[in-house]
Amino acid sequence: MVEGLRERKRRAARRAMEQAAVDIAYDEGVGAVTVDRVCAAALVSRSTFFNYFSSLEQAIFGAALEYDPQLTDDILGRHCDDLVVAASRIVMESVRGAVDDDLTRRRFALFAREPGTTSAVSWASHESRERLIAVIAAWLDAHPEHARLADPDHTAEARLTVAFAIALGDEVQRDAREVDGEVRIDLETFRTARRRMAAISAAAE
Repeated sequence: MVEGLRERKRRAARRAMEQAAVDIAYDEGVGAVTVDRVCAAALVSRSTFFNYFSSLEQAIFGAALEYDPQLTDDILGRHCDDLVVAASRIVMESVRGAVDDDLTRRRFALFAREPGTTSAVSWASHESRERLIAVIAAWLDAHPEHARLADPDHTAEARLTVAFAIALGDEVQRDAREVDGEVRIDLETFRTARRRMAAISAAAE
């Protein structure tokens, strides 16, 4: 279907506001972003801003994540021995997106630039979190041999996996390297953070 003029204008207006929000956050920090500053940069009114976004955070970090089935299945298959790492990588790759553009790169870099952002955004986005829990639970239903808990209902394991993955994401982002606007995180960084989490979570004997 050919996109009409109205749809193109709406998409351009949304993109301009997102770009303004991300640029301010990237250059000055997330705390420097205000609705008024975004509106001034994008040449729109406050009412227009709230017609497109339910919150300032949504303009900065984007809408609730959609998880591509092929991407999630591939990552879960490669990291079936540690679904916490898998869940964390799913989120990061979904935020990074398939589109290679400046807005996406800068948005992803914000998580590395400001430690703690991963948890703040993840816990604020109930929809993103619940969708990921559903993805993990469905995968465990299809691959019960990889479940760690005996409960045949895999929802609790998926919920705990996602909670651990959010914490893991924060730790991994602290050690991320940003090179020319590109955030690079190697697998060993995930493994190191996981070992630290395991040491902390294990009960003392």
